[in-house]
Amino acid sequence: MHKLLVLPLLAVSVYGQGGKIGAFTNSGDVGGPAIKGSTAFDAAKGQYRITGAGANIWAKEDQFQYVWREMSGNMAVTATLEFLGEGFEHRKAGIMLRQTLDTDSPYIDIVVHGNGMPGLQWRNTKGDITNAVDFPFDGPAKYRLKLVRQGSAVTVWIARNGAELKELGHTQVQLGNPVMVGLAVCSHKADASDTVIFSDVSVEPLAAPAGKK
Repeated sequence: MHKLLVLPLLAVSVYGQGGKIGAFTNSGDVGGPAIKGSTAFDAAKGQYRITGAGANIWAKEDQFQYVWREMSGNMAVTATLEFLGEGFEHRKAGIMLRQTLDTDSPYIDIVVHGNGMPGLQWRNTKGDITNAVDFPFDGPAKYRLKLVRQGSAVTVWIARNGAELKELGHTQVQLGNPVMVGLAVCSHKADASDTVIFSDVSVEPLAAPAGKK
């Protein structure tokens, strides 16, 4: 588990490009990182090349590059990710659901760190401290992630180097509707950026469980 570190970051959001970006509609930096990030979608390959900087996604304030769309209700999001090049062992990339683009917004994500460690992170209320659970890991690799939201319940899965998805865990978080659904990349170092390739990305609405609306 990481130690909590509160940094004096500016509580601002910088909006980036809009329009169709594969399964998403917008991209940009959250939290005003010193180095600007970018998102590019290769339609022929079905890949997103996301470069992000930022001090961290942690504690009470976040800085990262985000590509997202708005959705309501239940959903399933899957993506395969791989870091390019060397970087800090705690750089992060993964799937995120977020209430707003404020740097201290409630959110939940399933991320993989640069050293291969998976983590489930969430902030229950605006300005709250991030909660997190880190899981055992075998080192850097290509990872397949899945996040499913059903009401306030969020369940996450992971697979390493083409193996079958395995459930990691679940938690409860109230994000309301609509919610921002997307992919996030953070270098975990204010003076550096990292690039991640996301492929096989799927964002699907899910029906409410039987007997619920």
